[in-house]
Amino acid sequence: MNHRSTNAARFALTGVALAAACLWGTPAWALGLGRLNVQSALGEPLRAEIDVTSLTPEEAGTLKLRIAPPDAFRAAGVEYNAVLGEAQVSLQRRPDGRQVLRLSSDRSIVEPFVDIILEANWATGRLVREYTMLFDPPSSRAAQTPPAPVASPSISPAPSPVRPPA
Repeated sequence: MNHRSTNAARFALTGVALAAACLWGTPAWALGLGRLNVQSALGEPLRAEIDVTSLTPEEAGTLKLRIAPPDAFRAAGVEYNAVLGEAQVSLQRRPDGRQVLRLSSDRSIVEPFVDIILEANWATGRLVREYTMLFDPPSSRAAQTPPAPVASPSISPAPSPVRPPA
């Protein structure tokens, strides 16, 4: 290796080390979203939750959530479903302390697949995420949950006929 390439390698390593040191000192917190869990069936109002994997109190304090407007769907090449116009997105805390984004609407879902684009804005950042929701028919959802026990009428043995004395 010659002197010139050694200096270039040393310079590159110094730059990488400097960049790493800068990142090390500042927390790289950002809103993190995980899995979507659809809780409603086809023909029912929208009910779904998205796991929040990371969120600082500072972000939560300035967090604004919304479903993207129809023009954002067009720009992304995603079909906009009219039921999303009235849908709400809110940050909720489950009883176990975990946070989720709760999606809800009073309008019934009539399409088995609905694409959704969420926009999250906070004081120091912005996140846009696309999800596809699958809505099972109500009959298949009922088949997935075990049926409730049905009370059967109690059957008592029939009394044996009494014969009159001869």
